[in-house]
Amino acid sequence: MEEKWVRGAIVMFVLVTGWCCSYCCGCLEEERIALLNLKHSVPSPTSNFLASWGRRGDCCEWVGIECNITTKRVIKLSLNDSRVRNSGSWNLNSSLFLPFEELKSLFLIGNYIVGFIKNEGLERLSSLSNLEVLDLSYNQLNNSILSSLASLSSLKVLNLASNQMEGSLHIPELFALNELKELDLSYNNVESFMAPKGID
Repeated sequence: MEEKWVRGAIVMFVLVTGWCCSYCCGCLEEERIALLNLKHSVPSPTSNFLASWGRRGDCCEWVGIECNITTKRVIKLSLNDSRVRNSGSWNLNSSLFLPFEELKSLFLIGNYIVGFIKNEGLERLSSLSNLEVLDLSYNQLNNSILSSLASLSSLKVLNLASNQMEGSLHIPELFALNELKELDLSYNNVESFMAPKGID
């Protein structure tokens, strides 16, 4: 009788320990759901890039995702070239990234992004106080994107290379980014920059 009790206790211990480990070591459920919502928002996704983003398993192990080893929150999100070539334009909903409270780096390279859903532009990311790197290179963004950048005060690296910006850029918004260390506007048709009054 005692042997059966001990055996049962061991089985229960293993089950509980396994459950606790999977809970503690896996990504946060709210962020896993947010990633799935993001996946479903991508129009004409490539057949293999988002294949690992499934309903089971640790989302910290999914392709393009990096998590904080302590908090298990997403700190890096790479959605580079996630769409089929020449599959049309994409108006992005920036609020989809708001659940990722510790996000430091966001890469959206080569996705045919032309702009953002109304009232869901980059200014929505201002609540992500840890966001330091934003890469929107190789998209189809024009000069209008600059107006939504001023509130992203934590940015240190901003890449807007190979988009469709042109002519004279009025850039008071960029001067508001006090932490900015790197700015890439290469491979656009920019001719000049118009700084705020009082700045030479």
